[in-house]
Amino acid sequence: MNRKRIRELARNFHENGMKLLLEDPRNVRDLVMLVSRDLAERIDFERLKPVKQTFVRKDYRHVHTDIVLTAPLRGEPEGGKRVWIYILIEHQSEPDRMMPLRLHDYVIQILRYQEREWKRRHRSVAGLRLQPVLPIVLYTGDRRWDTVGTLPDLIDPGAAEFRR
Repeated sequence: MNRKRIRELARNFHENGMKLLLEDPRNVRDLVMLVSRDLAERIDFERLKPVKQTFVRKDYRHVHTDIVLTAPLRGEPEGGKRVWIYILIEHQSEPDRMMPLRLHDYVIQILRYQEREWKRRHRSVAGLRLQPVLPIVLYTGDRRWDTVGTLPDLIDPGAAEFRR
């Protein structure tokens, strides 16, 4: 590892230390195993690649950082079906009940990024098939936060018929 990279990691260790750990495909595999063993078994972690892009909006970068990775599904040839693993590291001291909305926003941004990348190489979006995004939130606060929740959880209960 070069000196510039070491200085960068040490400067913001609370954020960068986690990023360094998640550069190792075995650690990413173990993290995905916590989410879903079935999904983890379908992903070829040996061909995991980082995406040099952040999807956290500027007004949240003081409390969030993200890691974006992509890997092919097992048995797929190079350029075949892939999954995008989106790891959001939450540096807030309290759980955030609006996280489902924010996560949906990040997933949409990643899908839009896929669309832009496709358009750079193709004339139309006719053959575009978006690749799935697996969002994972790592919360570093002290208060217990068992689940992020879902977007329908945020919808007014008086409008229950619109939750679907």
